[in-house]
Amino acid sequence: MRALALALALTLSGLAYASGRAACRVVQGPPTWGVCYVEQVVWREGPLELAGGLEWRTWPEAEVVAYTLLGLYLPSWWATLEVGRGSGWRWAVGVGIRW
Repeated sequence: MRALALALALTLSGLAYASGRAACRVVQGPPTWGVCYVEQVVWREGPLELAGGLEWRTWPEAEVVAYTLLGLYLPSWWATLEVGRGSGWRWAVGVGIRW
């Protein structure tokens, strides 16, 4: 519960918006679960970006994970690689389009 309060406080504060991002979302299951994150950009060169962040999720078990994100953000699409460490190592790849 403390992790959720911290994530929400950071989301609502102005700190995450200086050069970063913050958001919360609910994923409709089964099971239904929630995730909140805050990221701070630490390096940007053209379309490349390196950020550090904290993520709180409720599934598969409630935990806070520190992670590093490398992102490529182009005008019509984006891709990210995220590596994190909580109770174990994890990684994620994200790809999206813009319109």
